[in-house]
Amino acid sequence: MIALQTRAMLSRLRSELSYPVEYCWLLGLVFFLPMFEAPKNLCWAAYVLTWLYNRARSRDWGGRWNGWDSLIALWIASGYLGAAFAGIRYDEWSAANDILRYGSVLWLVKRSRYSEPAVLAILGVAAAATLLTLAWGYWRVFIANTKLWLELNSVGYFNHSAIYMAIVFGVALSFALAYWSRMGTAGRTLSGLCAVLLILSVFVTTSRGGAAAAVLLAATLILIYAARSGKSITKAFIGVFFGAVLLIAANPAILKKTEDQVESGQASSYRGKIWSNGLIEWRRFPLFGVGMGNFGHIKLEQLQDWSKSWTWNIRPSDDQVALAAPHAHSLYVNTLAERGLFGAGVLFLVLVAWGISLLASIPRAVDSPVRWTVFGGAFAAWFITVTAGVFNTTLHHEHGILSVLLLGLWLGFREARPDDRIPLQR
Repeated sequence: MIALQTRAMLSRLRSELSYPVEYCWLLGLVFFLPMFEAPKNLCWAAYVLTWLYNRARSRDWGGRWNGWDSLIALWIASGYLGAAFAGIRYDEWSAANDILRYGSVLWLVKRSRYSEPAVLAILGVAAAATLLTLAWGYWRVFIANTKLWLELNSVGYFNHSAIYMAIVFGVALSFALAYWSRMGTAGRTLSGLCAVLLILSVFVTTSRGGAAAAVLLAATLILIYAARSGKSITKAFIGVFFGAVLLIAANPAILKKTEDQVESGQASSYRGKIWSNGLIEWRRFPLFGVGMGNFGHIKLEQLQDWSKSWTWNIRPSDDQVALAAPHAHSLYVNTLAERGLFGAGVLFLVLVAWGISLLASIPRAVDSPVRWTVFGGAFAAWFITVTAGVFNTTLHHEHGILSVLLLGLWLGFREARPDDRIPLQR
């Protein structure tokens, strides 16, 4: 049954795709995103260039200009404007390209308005690529012993890998919830195992922020689905609670890590000291910050000099871990320090607009499974970005591209059906 459905979907996908080469480059980007740097960058560049070429030939740019287009343009421009007025000079122009990369993905995917088969194929490739890279990560940690922590190769550092996996977990959970009643035993088993493996792997990384955000995401998605479907919210809550307990029991290392760090006096893993340095950087250059990518290149002497004329209690830390940190381990502190009030204001507008787009169009029980899945993916990306962003620098590099890809799919799906927007009320 699943094989027949898959063949039917692929057949429909071939018939509906107007730009197959462009779409294949996008799939390549999604596939290589957690794996390898060079193929990922090649696929991104090829996707952008092919998209522009195709649209220039067809003169179809995906609809009229709207508020989201203006916001995306402002977001991309803010990186380079911040670089022009950065407080120090080091890597600000190169680092601003990060916003260009994920901003362009958001813009083009939003305007492509992919159909159901195309959307599901993209999400399927994202999940499959993550699982394949995870298998490689497990091999390196537990068999080859070449890594201490579970990581996705291209994503790197375990906290960032946990963020990436948590977002993909949200996609897998949304798909399972949306299509559960339509799947047979094999489909339910595969989708359920995929979601369980992803959230378990988040716990295996020992990223406390990532694990907490993933559990809260699961609870929120399941509660939303239960409420809109008329099912028991209490049962859903109890299920999530016991699921979290089982995950901790299966991998107690995350509790051991917390206990050890509390005993050593570093419960926040030096974040307090890192944030102090970041706030001093922001205070010195309040409007545009020190420049993207420049956070870890401020000497202690500079931080001390910048603090001399201020009376507040925040003082620079001379801890070598804090001074060597390449970013602030917080989306909000890092944005303030590197981009100032201007960059933080633009980011705030993006996150608020993103949240409103989801809140205003929560699907109903009668809506199609693909609408639920696309909504859940965009919600997962937003939720993990906002919550995990308190203690980690979310929304950059690989998980930044993944997040805006899911947002772009959601916006494109909504805009392709302007008369089918679902109000918040049931």
